[in-house]
Amino acid sequence: MKRTSSILFIVLLSLTGCVSYFFGPGFSSTDKNYFAEPPVIVKKGEQYVLRWNYGSIGHYYIPRYEVREGALWFSLQGTSSSFSLAGKEVEMLIKGQKKIAALRTGGALWWSRDGSLVPLIVKEEPIQSTTAQRALRVDDR
Repeated sequence: MKRTSSILFIVLLSLTGCVSYFFGPGFSSTDKNYFAEPPVIVKKGEQYVLRWNYGSIGHYYIPRYEVREGALWFSLQGTSSSFSLAGKEVEMLIKGQKKIAALRTGGALWWSRDGSLVPLIVKEEPIQSTTAQRALRVDDR
């Protein structure tokens, strides 16, 4: 009996961990707990980044993105409460030729839990030297 319950516990733990690997709708880009203001896409030369300011709870997170229906969809499905980044500006480099092509042709959308898709603003910014950049950098996995 003890072995069966241990195996069941491990299986359930594995399944809950795997849920985060599936891309799906998440927290709203207008939720002030997560975002001080909605995220934007910034074009810097030939590179694109997702830029946001952490909201009031300040939990660390990295939004996920993938190509869907010819556009680049973003979603935030979970956070970590290990430390507070409330109000900090962060940039995440968008990587992958297919993803950049989808962004250029179909734009970027934020996918919220209610099923809504909100277009993200794409703006161009001149390239700055690394010492002049204010934003933190995060790696997207």
